[in-house]
This record gives sequence, structure tokens and C-alpha cells, in this order.
Amino acid sequence: PVREFADSPVAVVQGHSTETNWSILAEACLAIRAGALWVAANLDTTLPSERGLVLGNGSMVAALRAATRQEPLVAGKPAAPLMEDALARSGCSRPLVVGDRLDTDIEGAHAVSIDSLLVLTGVSTPGDVLRAPIEQRPTYIAATLDSLNQPAVESLVGADSKWSVSVNGSALVVDGPVVGDEMSLLRAVAPVAWANPSFQTLEASDAGVADLFASWLV
Repeated sequence: PVREFADSPVAVVQGHSTETNWSILAEACLAIRAGALWVAANLDTTLPSERGLVLGNGSMVAALRAATRQEPLVAGKPAAPLMEDALARSGCSRPLVVGDRLDTDIEGAHAVSIDSLLVLTGVSTPGDVLRAPIEQRPTYIAATLDSLNQPAVESLVGADSKWSVSVNGSALVVDGPVVGDEMSLLRAVAPVAWANPSFQTLEASDAGVADLFASWLV
């Protein structure tokens, strides 16, 4: 591999590195504008850190996209190539994508038509789940990876019938007291939200549920 435009690169492979700076992007920009093949490892715009969300590879890709007016080939999530390669190598019969981002992990699962588990330990929030487009809707939702040690049906979206969820105009309404934890509530409300994507508010007769709703849509 080469690092400079002067060495006539035939391709630019762009992955995440904390060492990426203006000089590196400038060399890539020159190569891409000269016709080099451009491949991005992923399009994650942000990454979680101890101090909050910081720039991910997708943000660096966006800089080159603006400077070159070109689009990269994407190898990683949510694109299918690496997912298909992993499936072929594993030989598994019931694969499951597990991740914390709707726009990469879950959308990547949709790209190869397999089930997905969203864990709310990272980037995506309950509010994001309720507004998720079709290609970003998970099969299962759980708070943490501990759910992998439990029966799958316990995390299945729409399988929990204890909650009473209805639609009143532009509001999604939960009637009655708390009958489960926050994740079971989210798994019950999500299908109703997806079927009514123009909803504006979440309402609840129980104060505890109302507090959860308020935190979801902050």
C-alpha cells in the first residue's frame, strides 16, 4: 500500500482511525479526483466514547464526498458485502445481527434479510426506534446483551400482549398501569408506532409510563 498521491494509488480504502487528519484526507481527495477506486469500510457518522458521541468514519467519508463529489463503494454495514461474506464463512443456519445502531447494524441485517437484535447500550434510543423507517426496524429489542441468555420470544417485538396500546388521533396511548419493564413497553409500542408513522405524541394514564415516554422523546 501507498500513502501519497504522488505514488499513483489505484484505490483509496477508508476506515476509521484516530490518526486521520487533513493531510491524509488531502492525499485521498487527490487520488479519488484522479480516478482511484474509493472504498469505505463503513458510514458510521459517530462513535460512542466516555465523553459522548464523537466523529466516526462516516463523518470523514462525508468530508471526501463533499470535496470530490464522488460516492464510495461501502463494504461494511449497512451495505451487504461484508455481511454476505460473514454469512458464507460462518455457515450458520439461523444468523442474528446484534448491534446498537439502527442505521448500520439493523439496516445491515435488512440488507441481507436476516433477523436482528437491537440492544440499547449505545447510540440508538427508544425514540429512534419508534421513528425507525422500515429498513431499520429490529426483530428483537433488549436493554443489554444479557437477553441472549434468555428465551428469544422475551425480546421479540410485538410479542408482549400485557400492554394496552391504542391510537387516538395523532397520539399513541397506553392505558392502564405498568405491567412490565421499559423494554417490554417499547416492544409493545413500537409496532403501533410503525403502523402509524405520523404520530405526534405519546400519552399514558399511568404517571410511571408517562415519565418513560417523556424520557424517550427528549
